[in-house]
Amino acid sequence: MVTAHTENVLGFLAVLVYSATLLPSSLKVLFPTLKMNAFVQMLLRNQRTIGIWTFILSMAHICAVVSLHKMNLLRPEFYWQSSSGLLIITIFTLLTVTSNNWSIKRLKRNWKRLHSLTYVAALIMPWHIAAKMAGQWTWLTPITVSLPMAAICFYCIRRYIKADST
Repeated sequence: MVTAHTENVLGFLAVLVYSATLLPSSLKVLFPTLKMNAFVQMLLRNQRTIGIWTFILSMAHICAVVSLHKMNLLRPEFYWQSSSGLLIITIFTLLTVTSNNWSIKRLKRNWKRLHSLTYVAALIMPWHIAAKMAGQWTWLTPITVSLPMAAICFYCIRRYIKADST
């Protein structure tokens, strides 16, 4: 049986795993000594696999939400109320479908452009979490909101450092 706890845990795990795909690239630029860190190297090596796990956990979260709240997918209100989550999962779907060598070769430079959509998802995510958890925050909610925000901040600083060094 799906409970609100299950729904929230799946969402938290999805954000945690998602953060593991975003943070290593920025951390190695912001903190050069971490470049050789075994954990950071492992995350970088497995970034695509971790991203696919993000998609799987996000889909499980969606299934739990729809099941628990008995949402009617045929009603237009569902799409309006779920717009932030639907946009995030659309981005995750595109990223998952193109997380393979064939897509990298076929899309060439456009693959990187497409995969930069991950930062759009990271921008939407805190809004999605805060809106959906309104009135029922737990101790995990601020952490869940902060992780994608930190990833965006690190990304912006990383871009600034790279632009400044060229």
